[in-house]
Amino acid sequence: MTERGEDRSGSPKALPLLSRVSRELLLSSGQFALFYIIMNASQSGLGFFSNAGHVALLGFLLIQTAVLALFGARPSVRFLGSLIAPLAYTALESREGWDFIVNAAHVWFWAFSAVTGAFQAAMLSTKLRGLRIGLEFALTIVNVGSFLILYFYFDTVRTLEGLAAQAPGAPLDIRAQLTIGAIASWLPEFLSDPTHVYILIGGALLGLSLGLGRADVLRLKERIDALFGKYVDEDVRDRIVSGGRAVSQETELCVLFSDIRDFTGLSEHHDAQAVTEMLNRYFTLWAAAVRRHGGIVDKFIGDAVMAVFGLRAGTEPCDEAVACLLEMREALPGLRRDLAERALPALSDFGVGIHFGKVVVGDIGSEERKNFTVIGDTVNVASRLESACKSLGTPCVVSARAFARLSPGNAARFKALGGARLKGKAETVQVYGLS
Repeated sequence: MTERGEDRSGSPKALPLLSRVSRELLLSSGQFALFYIIMNASQSGLGFFSNAGHVALLGFLLIQTAVLALFGARPSVRFLGSLIAPLAYTALESREGWDFIVNAAHVWFWAFSAVTGAFQAAMLSTKLRGLRIGLEFALTIVNVGSFLILYFYFDTVRTLEGLAAQAPGAPLDIRAQLTIGAIASWLPEFLSDPTHVYILIGGALLGLSLGLGRADVLRLKERIDALFGKYVDEDVRDRIVSGGRAVSQETELCVLFSDIRDFTGLSEHHDAQAVTEMLNRYFTLWAAAVRRHGGIVDKFIGDAVMAVFGLRAGTEPCDEAVACLLEMREALPGLRRDLAERALPALSDFGVGIHFGKVVVGDIGSEERKNFTVIGDTVNVASRLESACKSLGTPCVVSARAFARLSPGNAARFKALGGARLKGKAETVQVYGLS
């Protein structure tokens, strides 16, 4: 018999667990095995559960579904995980001998699992839009084809059982007739029934229609992702698109604020289009640097950038914020040359403030319109630290809380500046400046 696996979305982790399990079982890795189980159960009734092999197959299918739903975002897991059910089922039932190994349904089970697992792994691996759409179309055709193949298989089983019942004394080895090499000889008998021809043609047209429809859906999804991703971070986008909610929560993060020096004067002496193009090039560098260092751009405010670090696990947020700052400092000369070559406004310098502390992260706004953002005193302090850069004579000011979390290598890049009075703060704040 047969089964398979896949990840159509390319981003399974964006979906709730129950939804991922349902998709795997009903739309992806479970379809062939599910068809086989349903067809067997429809013929055997409750007797289906008296067959230990069939019950075990159902268990293997559920295990495979769980593995792929939880870990199937990795191409290697996606492919190998798609082979769990056929491998386990083969190991269990191989005691039945060679007729089981070469049974048509069993061979198709392996072929279906390997092909769909490989296609799904390729969809996860490739960045080629055309290839992803082509694979999506092919997988849909394979899905529908699996039902038609099993329909032929079980109809042949019924035909053979009917012949055996009509001539009890005649030698008819049903198992031998159901092998991959012999079952094709029963295809003319199957096609002699006009109903079967109708079902095959209808199934083929349905598969073509569904394949084209799913390809169109994938095109639309990728377009939405591309457009939506320009306005929010892709992790936030995936959560929203998948139907999840960004529930507000209190946590500790590192907040980075950056502002262009003398931007007001710059904007007064250049037309809006030139200033906008300059800002777009500047912000593009910031967005790429923030992303590379595990951060999220919370917002662009005029000429300012607000980024947060620490929402993604596995990194030290303050070190990542400093690494992002240093990358931007290194990119500044190249940006200036690029702006000059394009006759765009010159960018003299920018200041950065970095602070670590408690914030509230989540959906903020009205019922009609919300922003996924970060709020709290930590954000205000980071902004005030950036404003203090010019008076303190340094391109970056880091709070004592953020400095205390830096690695020795990054800490050595800063010098103590003593206490600084920040607007809105009654007490002085110990700060450090980039050497």
